Amino acid sequence: MEVDEDATAERPTVLIVDDQSTNLERLAKLLNDAYRVLIAKSGEKALEIIARQRLPDVILLDIVMPGMSGYEVLERLQQEPHTQGIPVIFITAKREEAEEAHGLDLGAVDYITKPFSGAVVRARVWTHTQLKIRSDELAAKNRCLQEQRRKIEQDLAVASRIQQTLLPEAQPDDSDYNLAWSYQPCDELGGDALSVIPLSDGRIALYMLDVSGHGVAAALVSFVAAQSLRQRVTERGEVSPAAILEALDAEFPLERFEKFFTILFLIYDPVASEIRYCNAGHPPGLLVRQQGGCETLATGGLPIGVGGWGSYEEGVVAVGRGDLLLIYTDGLVEFEDSMGTPFSEERLEAALEQWRGGTAEGVVRGIERMMAAHTEEVPEDDVTFACLSVRGRR
Repeated sequence: MEVDEDATAERPTVLIVDDQSTNLERLAKLLNDAYRVLIAKSGEKALEIIARQRLPDVILLDIVMPGMSGYEVLERLQQEPHTQGIPVIFITAKREEAEEAHGLDLGAVDYITKPFSGAVVRARVWTHTQLKIRSDELAAKNRCLQEQRRKIEQDLAVASRIQQTLLPEAQPDDSDYNLAWSYQPCDELGGDALSVIPLSDGRIALYMLDVSGHGVAAALVSFVAAQSLRQRVTERGEVSPAAILEALDAEFPLERFEKFFTILFLIYDPVASEIRYCNAGHPPGLLVRQQGGCETLATGGLPIGVGGWGSYEEGVVAVGRGDLLLIYTDGLVEFEDSMGTPFSEERLEAALEQWRGGTAEGVVRGIERMMAAHTEEVPEDDVTFACLSVRGRR
């Protein structure tokens, strides 16, 4: 039975369940002016109403009824996910502590004792309908947020796959060099970038850049900068490391993107057996010679975006077969163990001395093992490093 359905369609819904008509009529009269009231004279009828109509916001449920008791009705409601959140207020003629505890254990939210006070009934129903409405609103907002988060995570996953396409591909067996690398963004997207650009004359361009900060903003600047750099090299034919970094510095001013980035850009020429490079505020590359000695690739200028203070300089180093060049972002040497001790350049250089004459793959995997031994914590910054092993022309 339903009371004034049309007039109360937008009001909170209260289902009253009692086998006594006088109780149903009195409760309905108390609530009908503020609520959409549904009534049932048995537990079975109550479940039928709940199954075929909109879920009530609150249920007033008598405990002792012929057939299915109020406890049994509540147990049935608690078994179904879509009904277990409906607030149930028990109506009882005798309120004993054990009885009340049993009802609360089953999932009831409150009790009203017969003979009931109209003011108490209205107050209890108002309180629990408001709580239910707010709970439903919060659940709806949470579902919306979860859906938004799911879409964002999908977009980030797509963006991450796109970002991964910039990473170097495997080299052919007859290549003049061998390159191994490790790319470990601290978020779904990273601000580091690493790539190899083959040139038409057999040379290769290799660069590593690190945008300030990390996350989506840093990743976007990293991606745009990488695309701009690739376009200059492949479409415009610019292969001067210093000229390319000067152009990037003009294109990516700090006030435009609110980000700056460091970059080490180099050209490896297997015919001339040399590496020409320019370093814009990036950690110096470490060149470990097979015959002994270690050099740093530090010549260049300020980070991209904070320049405008002069031109960039180029450096050039001769390389021979078996030489190893390690390039890395500062996240590698700055990440700390649980005691706050950084990985450090000194530890890295000492390890490279031990790996002299080894392979690029061996160096990279060795550094990864050192990182794992240093700490089990995830670095707070993006970590990228790569090792180039010079093979030379055969």
